Amino acid sequence: MTSPRSRPWLLVLTLWTLVGAGCAQVETIEGISYDDRHGRAELDVYLPAGAPPPGGWPAVLSIHGGGWRSGDRGAMQLGAERLARAGYVGVNINYRLVPAGTYPAAVQDALCALAFTRARAAAWGLDPARIATFGYSAGGHLASMLGVAASAPTHQPDCAAGPTGPPAAVISGAGPQDLRLYPEVAAVVEFVGGSKAAVPERWDAASPVTHVAAGAPPFLFVHGEEDWLVDLEHARAMQAALDAVGTPSELLTLPAGGHLWNRDAAAGRYDVVMSSDTAEAWLAIIDFLDRTLDGGAP
Repeated sequence: MTSPRSRPWLLVLTLWTLVGAGCAQVETIEGISYDDRHGRAELDVYLPAGAPPPGGWPAVLSIHGGGWRSGDRGAMQLGAERLARAGYVGVNINYRLVPAGTYPAAVQDALCALAFTRARAAAWGLDPARIATFGYSAGGHLASMLGVAASAPTHQPDCAAGPTGPPAAVISGAGPQDLRLYPEVAAVVEFVGGSKAAVPERWDAASPVTHVAAGAPPFLFVHGEEDWLVDLEHARAMQAALDAVGTPSELLTLPAGGHLWNRDAAAGRYDVVMSSDTAEAWLAIIDFLDRTLDGGAP
């Protein structure tokens, strides 16, 4: 992929965004239910400062990780604030966790949240046609599923807002793309809803790489080279599958980066940090969104 470092103006803009964008204010709307049937079906919205542009702001639906059985949308809060300061509406969602969120329920929740966000486009000043999904780890898996499998009959939500089509772009940070590689991992077995031997068809259906087809939105993968929890091969295999059908895809690899041990975006030291929260990742993320959603701060 093109390095953001080769574009000095982008480096300055993104670093400005990372440190807080001066006096730019972000309006936050918290605890909105996108499906009243489920207590965890809530989202928070982060709005850029000022009036929306003609046609509305582009937006990013962020999905937290946690092995499909833990975690909360608060893990993506700082990222949503950065996105809002860069001119994107940030939407952070919760979804049902295992056992209530056993496949395909979590996928259906994420699609329901996307449909709900599109339905509220006018109220939040966003463009429903320019929404990307962005997730990390299990959230990266769900973001990918929305990108390549939104139309699968099994995934159609029955909430008031759904169904809906795929996002306009996908960012997957350290997301498992082929669950079939984890037949002995308890979290994956629990999410899929049975062993690989017992329900092989569910392992296929729950893996984004099996759904790749022409017409998918562009993808950006962010992955640490030393990620021992979700191997880099997941991103490479998914990228190869997308390339084979002509879908644009980019892969940012982070040398010495792990799953939750990376350089902090603000301080630049190694800490418990998602690979998508490194300075290198944010340079790539903002650049990717600016190009694929044709948006961002003026």
